[in-house]
Amino acid sequence: MSSAYDKLLNRLNAYRKMQNMSQESMGSVMGITQSHYSKVENGKKIISGEELHNLDMNGIDVDYLVSGIKSPRTVLDDLMEACGREKKAELLQLIVWTIQQGMENAQIGGSAAVRCTREIELLRYQVFPHTSEHTVWYRIRMANEMTQGEMAEALDVSVKRYREIEKGNTRASAEVVAALYENLGYLPSIILEEDVVNLSSLNLIWEEFEEELQKELEAFIRKGCGLWECRPGGRSK
Repeated sequence: MSSAYDKLLNRLNAYRKMQNMSQESMGSVMGITQSHYSKVENGKKIISGEELHNLDMNGIDVDYLVSGIKSPRTVLDDLMEACGREKKAELLQLIVWTIQQGMENAQIGGSAAVRCTREIELLRYQVFPHTSEHTVWYRIRMANEMTQGEMAEALDVSVKRYREIEKGNTRASAEVVAALYENLGYLPSIILEEDVVNLSSLNLIWEEFEEELQKELEAFIRKGCGLWECRPGGRSK
């Protein structure tokens, strides 16, 4: 069992107690019995992909459980949700470019820059038309220029098991998701959400900008959206 998964269990236990939830109640949220949940909390059973998905669907911050980082919501989420589906790819590219300019302006580097770069590479790859039929696992692998064998090694699973995960035939367990974060830097919300326009890491960078810079960047993004409205075939105001 990896240290990342151990930390996940510790945070899950602490969260349950903070919410004054019994093991039976938490088990119910995850779709398992109290007895099964007790074994999960004690590390005797691994949280399955379905159980992790159930936690996420019931509003529990899985990003925090895995990383210890609380997932922020920013104006970027509002802009993406208000955007028509046919324009999401363009908006995504605009947001990515704007974030990069903001990072240069704020001179953000180090681990924050690495985290953002990983996210950007994935977001850039996922908007290519020829990848639309592929799972996010495939996109992550392509964005990192890794073979299936290299991905399997990074996630500490067999190549056979990884292939099933990449094909979408099975959900990745919480242990695999923890390894994804620990070794490749991707938050679990990247693979848990069906519509993989996930801004989690970009939101973390956005919150590091000063408020004045945020306003300038937001205005630039909104201006770009406004230009789309003026194009032939654009949405009417």
